[in-house]
Amino acid sequence: MNNVTETLAIRVRMHERALPQGEVWRRIGEYASGRCDACGKRITTAQASYSVEFTPGVTPQSARFHRSCFEIWQGECQTPGTAS
Repeated sequence: MNNVTETLAIRVRMHERALPQGEVWRRIGEYASGRCDACGKRITTAQASYSVEFTPGVTPQSARFHRSCFEIWQGECQTPGTAS
């Protein structure tokens, strides 16, 4: 994956409030197919991914990430003004 492309996609989703600003309640590592809520690309069963539940009351309530997208998202949550 191209980290620049994923980082920009994650910033846009955070700005649009489609991803919250770091409110993880529970994270489960898995190898399951689906769509990454951070970059929008397909997750295959061969790719490590995370199913994340956010703190109750946070919208959205859950998301699925490629492992690398989750790490980028976490970094963006630490960057002041990212979701502004």
